[in-house]
Amino acid sequence: MAKIKFEEAVKGLEDIVELLEKGDLPLDETLSKYEQGIKLYKQCIALLEDAEKKIQILVKDENGVFRTREYEIETAKSNNAK
Repeated sequence: MAKIKFEEAVKGLEDIVELLEKGDLPLDETLSKYEQGIKLYKQCIALLEDAEKKIQILVKDENGVFRTREYEIETAKSNNAK
C-alpha cells in the first residue's frame, strides 16, 4: 500500500462520506466506496498510532529543569484512570 499523508487520508474519507451521504450511487459503487473508506480509516488509525509512539512530553525534573522523555502510553492511561 502506498504511503499516504494523514491529511490526504482524511480528505479522501471526507470525499467518500460526502458521496455516500448523497445516496445517488449504485449499490456496487456504494460498496466499493465504503471499502475504500474503511482502508483510509485504517490508514488514519495506523498513522495516528505511529505518531503517538513518537510523541515526547516535557517534564520537570527534581531540580526544576525541563527535559523531554518518550511518551509512555500505559503510564498515561494509568494516570488518567486515577
